[in-house]
Amino acid sequence: MNASQLTKRLKLHRRLGMVLGILVLMWSLTGVLHPIMSATQPQPVKRMPPSQQLNLKNALSAPQVLQQHQITAFSALQAIQLQPELVAYRVLKPNQNIAEYFDSRSGQLIEDAEQQDVKRLAIWYTGLAKQQIVSTELITEFSDDYPSVNRLLPVWRVSFDNGLRAYVDPSQSRLATLSNDQKMWMAKIFRLGHTWTWGDQPWTGQSILMQIALIGILVLTCMGIGLFFKIRNRQNHRLAHKPIRFLHRYLGISLSVFILLWIFSGFYHVWHKKSEIVNIQPMFYTQSLSAIAWKTAVQQPIQRLNLVPISFAQDHAQAGWMVQLTDKPQLQGSMTAAKEHDHHNHSKSAAPAIELIDAHTATKLNTLEQSKQLTADYLHLPVDHFTQSSWVTSFSGEYGFINKRLPVVKVESNLSDQLRLYIEPSSGVIAAQVTQQDALEGFSFAYLHKWTWLPLDKTLRDILLSSIAGLIALLVILGCRLAARKAS
Repeated sequence: MNASQLTKRLKLHRRLGMVLGILVLMWSLTGVLHPIMSATQPQPVKRMPPSQQLNLKNALSAPQVLQQHQITAFSALQAIQLQPELVAYRVLKPNQNIAEYFDSRSGQLIEDAEQQDVKRLAIWYTGLAKQQIVSTELITEFSDDYPSVNRLLPVWRVSFDNGLRAYVDPSQSRLATLSNDQKMWMAKIFRLGHTWTWGDQPWTGQSILMQIALIGILVLTCMGIGLFFKIRNRQNHRLAHKPIRFLHRYLGISLSVFILLWIFSGFYHVWHKKSEIVNIQPMFYTQSLSAIAWKTAVQQPIQRLNLVPISFAQDHAQAGWMVQLTDKPQLQGSMTAAKEHDHHNHSKSAAPAIELIDAHTATKLNTLEQSKQLTADYLHLPVDHFTQSSWVTSFSGEYGFINKRLPVVKVESNLSDQLRLYIEPSSGVIAAQVTQQDALEGFSFAYLHKWTWLPLDKTLRDILLSSIAGLIALLVILGCRLAARKAS
């Protein structure tokens, strides 16, 4: 390469750097921000739902209460211990977001019970006093304060006088997340700088523009690497008495591997489009709930009782009573079962101590097999396409913390894309779906973008990643200063 060609290439590198450097600076600075968000966000005082003791042998049966109030169809039912001596049936009617609660002994409707329930749960998870609650609000859409990464809807927002906001899912007595103004604004800044979104929804062309930008930064990086080796021994490019140029040049070549890793994994992450299977809201019919099945379900003291779908037909769901006996380890049922952003919990396959009883025939069912049936119904395929099912009781591997729900059943298939569905048995909801391509992209993002392969404590890994991202920001600032100096 002659001197003229080298000069032209250096000039092009500077011009590209001035344009694309702004984007690199945004990505690197928000990369520094991400672990700070993780470390400073509010944490719950308790991470498991409140324990319950449900003795329903002498209570009115749930089918009786439904008939008493002429409820012929509904989409969810749970038994909730609101107070030590008050157990209620929580009933959600079709196409409604606020459930009704009925006293299990008298059958009477409890006024404003869902609001009282979410206040009870918010106090439990935060450790704050009831007097500190300033408002409660039903949330049916994602927002800046409650973005779509939280997955769960609808939820209730319980606001406290110290600025803390608890988002509670009463259907599973779980905490979706905690937020405050600091977390909300840091998340806004992160989304604006890292994913180019303001609010919670992507805009038209966002993905394409981001891919073009990443390709441009790849070209800029490769050009910088090439220039380093072309000019490092040339007499007229020696760096004596040029500390800024020296630092930019050697910082660039030192960080180039890390930049390339982030570019490739980021591009794959943006390029990969993941399809979603839409969850079905179950429709249960009161007339299908038999008295003998109810007696079978509540013949012993229990700590949890949910009516769950065990299969889907065209206009209704076949129902089952999911029961957890007392003196057994509590079902997690909540994102708070593991510390937020802790992706190193090792998966445990031990089956939770639950029983599943057909609500019509009173037959005891195998939860793993019923999860296969639900998967077949969701995909409208024969059940023999699904080969294996197993319990997942902690976040690990391809079923990471972002999926929020535990415990779930992993259902594997013999389909060409090796689809795996993760079903939450206590709701019948698809918690996650993963194909082989999805798993490959997830592996790429976890290993190349977040460096989860490093045998370090998460805090140390975050410090290392932040430090490198900070050095990349410094590299850009030095480069822009050099380019501005040349232009002037």
